[in-house]
Amino acid sequence: MKRSYSGMVIAELWCSDFQKSLLFYTENLGFTIGQHKEGSTHAYLSLQGALIMISSFAQDGIWETGPFEKPLGRGINFSFGVDDVQRVYDKAKAQGLMPFVDMYTTWYWRPDRMVNYKEFAIQDPDGYLLRFSECIGSRPIKSGDESSVLE
Repeated sequence: MKRSYSGMVIAELWCSDFQKSLLFYTENLGFTIGQHKEGSTHAYLSLQGALIMISSFAQDGIWETGPFEKPLGRGINFSFGVDDVQRVYDKAKAQGLMPFVDMYTTWYWRPDRMVNYKEFAIQDPDGYLLRFSECIGSRPIKSGDESSVLE
């Protein structure tokens, strides 16, 4: 079956060491390889339906918006909704990785309800900030919620 990518956003993360990044995502965080040719320095990776692409950086004057300096992706974090955030966290910690933001829970306001998330963040080898979140509950909006929680 042909998959349509119309309307999808797929982050393409440049990396300084493709093999190191590939192992980081697959071995340490549990991503699976969706597409990768042997010997190639790019791959599509997936985690519970979320897609990213990692690719070796090659300075060609076309895509560079600034210097290729770590940490890469300053000012952005990539958020992955997962079914079991504790499993992803435990897998990363078992590999000796330290979270950038340790596990915590928080409430987010949505137009029709409040949602409770358990989440943590970790940096990849090039400094991209990856946030993993699991929805652990919801409740109706109460007076005062709009001003007291993240949106």
